[in-house]
Amino acid sequence: MARVDNTGGAGYVIDNGTGAAVRTKLNQITAAVNSTNSGSGDPSINSAFQMHIDTSSSLLKIRNAANNAYITIGNVATTNLGLAALAGSTFTGKIIHNYTSSLNIPSGTTAQRDGSPAVGMFRHNSTLNQFEGYNNGAWGAIGGGAGATGGGTDEVFFESDQAATTSYSISAGKNAHTVSPTINSGVTITVPSGAILVIL
Repeated sequence: MARVDNTGGAGYVIDNGTGAAVRTKLNQITAAVNSTNSGSGDPSINSAFQMHIDTSSSLLKIRNAANNAYITIGNVATTNLGLAALAGSTFTGKIIHNYTSSLNIPSGTTAQRDGSPAVGMFRHNSTLNQFEGYNNGAWGAIGGGAGATGGGTDEVFFESDQAATTSYSISAGKNAHTVSPTINSGVTITVPSGAILVIL
């Protein structure tokens, strides 16, 4: 690790001098560039857009355009500098979406569901045209038929699909109701012990 000082010239400036003095300054600058200006804390000699590695924190930083502060890019001790990869990233902390438009979630057919789903997965099913989540060993609809709707401010109608095309298990500790559904061949509706399914 190395950084420039004012020996033989201020920072990256090379003063006129003897061959040995100029060579010493050139070697100092080369060592600083070769190590990305690494050293403990921020450098004392700075220029706009200068990069450096703070060895006390392993952070890679870049000087701002105004040359009055450093901006952290990432941690050199962590894969991808600790930044989210374009595909396949795992977040271990809370994610805050600070915008007012919308969040795009995965959308695919029933056949494109995860091969090994896990509790808490959430997606849009383009085959069934509904949002769905995975819990208690099965995919279930989210929203759509769960809330009452009606004309104007009336909320009196609960709508549901007319056919059960996918096997479903009612959640443990829950009851359910539906209206005259057609249950497709090979589809199983599981009602756990203690649960009640009302078909109108």
